[in-house]
Amino acid sequence: MAVYDSRSELVAVIDAFYGAVVKLTRPAGFTWESRRVSIRPATEYEKNQLKALAKHYRTQLIPVEPT
Repeated sequence: MAVYDSRSELVAVIDAFYGAVVKLTRPAGFTWESRRVSIRPATEYEKNQLKALAKHYRTQLIPVEPT
């Protein structure tokens, strides 16, 4: 589920719940923990940002062979 963490001001995906703490992950693999009260569901705009970040990260991982 895509969420916005107001404490870090980042959009991320929920990986796990630990009581009142949530583990969040960005497309490049950056993870952190935040309190449940600091997150809210991501807006459509924020979800699109997250998708764009994931696409950008994937293009950085795939080497382009010269033609």
